[in-house]
Amino acid sequence: MQPPEASLAPPSGPGKHSSYDFVDRAPVLAALAGARCVLDLGCGRGDWSLALARAGTPVLAVDRWREGLRWLRQQAGGLPLWACEADLGAPLPLADGAAGGVLLSLVLHHLVASGKAQDLLAQIARLLAPGAVLAIIEFLPVPPPPGPPLAVRLTPAQVLGLASEAGLTGAPPQSIAGHVALYLLRKPA
Repeated sequence: MQPPEASLAPPSGPGKHSSYDFVDRAPVLAALAGARCVLDLGCGRGDWSLALARAGTPVLAVDRWREGLRWLRQQAGGLPLWACEADLGAPLPLADGAAGGVLLSLVLHHLVASGKAQDLLAQIARLLAPGAVLAIIEFLPVPPPPGPPLAVRLTPAQVLGLASEAGLTGAPPQSIAGHVALYLLRKPA
C-alpha cells in the first residue's frame, strides 16, 4: 500500500499519524482476526482497516476525514471493507451486538480531551457482541516525541478505568512499540 497522495494530506490534528506505521502489528491483527465484523473507529486513512480486510476480516471503517475515506475506498476494491463518514461524538446507527471487534487506534486520548470518551465507550460496549474484543492502541505516558504532548497521554490505569466504567474488562496493556501500548478489553459473555 502506498501512502495517500500529497493532495490527500491528513488533517493536522486527529488522523495525522497511523500507529500502523510504527508498532508491532501482529498482536493487534491477531486480536481482531476472524471477527464477524470489526469497527475501525477513527480509522484515519484506513491502514488497519485494509490490513484486516486483506486477511479476510470484514471491516466497517469510520472517520470524519472525507478525503482519507475516499482514498480508502479506492484501495479497498473487492475487499470486505466499507467506509463510513461519521463523527464519533454522535451515536452510530448500528444494532446492539453487531460488532465482533472494535479498534480505537490513537483515538482515545482525543476523546478524553473533548469529553466524549465515556459516551463512545458506552456505545462500543453496546455494539460489541458478548465476548468480543475492543483493541485500544494508545501512547504510553512517556515523554514525546513521537506523539502528543505528555499532558494528554493516558496512563494504563486511566484507560482501564474508562473501560471498566463502560462494563468492559481487561488486563494491563502490552507494549507494541517503545512508547505505544495495546489494551485488549472484552465485553463479558
